Amino acid sequence: MASSNTTHDVIAQDAPERKKRKRAAVIKFGLVGAALVGIGAAATSAAWTDDAWFSATASGATIELEGSLDSTPLNWNVADDSATALVIPAATFAELVPGETRDYIIHVRNNGSADISVAAPVWTPSTTDAALFAAPAPVTVTLSQTAAFTLEPGDVGDITVTVAAPSWTNAQSQYQDATGAGTIRFTGTVGS
Repeated sequence: MASSNTTHDVIAQDAPERKKRKRAAVIKFGLVGAALVGIGAAATSAAWTDDAWFSATASGATIELEGSLDSTPLNWNVADDSATALVIPAATFAELVPGETRDYIIHVRNNGSADISVAAPVWTPSTTDAALFAAPAPVTVTLSQTAAFTLEPGDVGDITVTVAAPSWTNAQSQYQDATGAGTIRFTGTVGS
């Protein structure tokens, strides 16, 4: 019996020693693993590298809607506001008689670098010289283009301006020698 207790005591005393050795072995293996990982990282950071670079420039489109009153050749003008408006020759619609209709063709051109969306042209009578366009039987102005349209760069749009006098009677003599003026506006837009 004494020998079995002695064996048991030896095993019991040996157990903490074995635990220490196991722990030391685990720590050694951990350090070796960390060292290997470190070597792998160093090998990765020393790998060859190469780059691909790109460079770019950008510019805005140009927008230029021009007008012409000519037939052939067309001479283009910039008329960006009412102060620089192209003036249809006075003789074109002068001396209207009852029931008469006259036409005149005007032209617009996209002289920019992008498509231009042109809103339907707008005729607006003058507020200071409008007797011929006033009630009860005014002269009417209509345009052949009544909807929006698109002009690509270099495209030309031809629009007919029609001025029509009603069949005035003697009772409407206030239209004799009356005058009237107005403007036609085209607005072009690029983008949304």
